[in-house]
Amino acid sequence: MVVTNRDGSFYSDVDNDLIKVPTDICIMPSTRSNPSIIEALYPSLSAMYNDPTYLQERAILTPKNEMVHELNDTIMQMIPGEGRTYFSSDNVCKASVNTNDEDLTALQMYFLNSLRFPGIPNHDVHLKVGTPFMLLRNLNQSEGLCNGTRLIVTHLGNWSISVNIISGKNIGSKATIPRIIMSPNDSKWPFKFNRRQLLRKHHVSL
Repeated sequence: MVVTNRDGSFYSDVDNDLIKVPTDICIMPSTRSNPSIIEALYPSLSAMYNDPTYLQERAILTPKNEMVHELNDTIMQMIPGEGRTYFSSDNVCKASVNTNDEDLTALQMYFLNSLRFPGIPNHDVHLKVGTPFMLLRNLNQSEGLCNGTRLIVTHLGNWSISVNIISGKNIGSKATIPRIIMSPNDSKWPFKFNRRQLLRKHHVSL
């Protein structure tokens, strides 16, 4: 965020509210591919991805969820290991829709898994041991598991994952992250949506 004076003296184009960003912190348009952005912010990622100090000093901010997903997919391919994909259990509250059980099942099968919401993990979450990620909810504040806490995966279980905390007051502590049910606060759909999934997002941020 850039704070400006009332006379707009920090603007390079006052009429259009444009701010000139110094060239030394820019990646030129001709090279703005995902790998270039990642290499600029995370040099030697494949060798340093599980170093807490290395990760604490870095983050990529993007304005849209679509770019977050693209960058996360690229980063996951760069991190060694096979990994594991966790699929969510999605449903709608039957009291919020006027339909029968048969129609509801079809709706779940063909539609619900494709939905994406800000602050809600996707239907499919792919993780690897050593993957850094960030919590999306306050899970246990006394143990430092709060919204925005940064973690590193140490074990991939069937229904939960084990992690090390790398930010906040509990750096170095171990914890277990379960799957829980989440619902979007503001949805355009005419039904209440529930997704049971891991409380995480990768270290790329909105």
